[in-house]
Amino acid sequence: MTLAVLVAAILRAGPERFFTGRSSLAWHRLLTAAGALGLVFFAFIFILTYIRLAASEPAEAILNDIPSEGERRGEQLSGFVAMEYYALILNRTFLVFIAPEGLYGWKVSGPVTTAQPDYFLPYADLLKDPDMMRDRDAMNRLARLKGGFFIPRSGIAGAEVNYNPKWGMGPIQHSGRVILRMTSGNSREFILLGTVDPDAVQQNILGG
Repeated sequence: MTLAVLVAAILRAGPERFFTGRSSLAWHRLLTAAGALGLVFFAFIFILTYIRLAASEPAEAILNDIPSEGERRGEQLSGFVAMEYYALILNRTFLVFIAPEGLYGWKVSGPVTTAQPDYFLPYADLLKDPDMMRDRDAMNRLARLKGGFFIPRSGIAGAEVNYNPKWGMGPIQHSGRVILRMTSGNSREFILLGTVDPDAVQQNILGG
């Protein structure tokens, strides 16, 4: 960002120096402003990283507490990783577990950009872990973390599939969308990340 400010100022001052032989560019002010912007940007990244790390600690504790293969309990469930847009331009990502009693949604990430196309892969790998996918208690606890959700089966009115790619996703791989209709009249659109079968996700949601 600091470099961008410097380059923009130089390009702006160039024509003035060429035509008049002088430049009104105040280098000390420019460098001060660029340095201040750089510090603000660094502080923003530092704070954002700290918040993300702090938020991940409770989830890691839950995941580390999942019983081993010899202690598995319950049937193996299914799920999917999905991005959801909100507030027009912001996004968040959930690992959604499909259970007979409803959908457990664990918020695994806040806003991401197209510069992070593979960010969701570690969460997709959790869906392949039989210990994780049999632990209903872990799913419930993850869904109770900040930003998570639970949608009871009685609150689901239907689910529709949209096979079209989502605008703005860039290189982030996705396989269409599932629009969840609630009995309350509200709806949520989940962009299915990775290579998944939207029809299978829809059937699992409706069939429980």
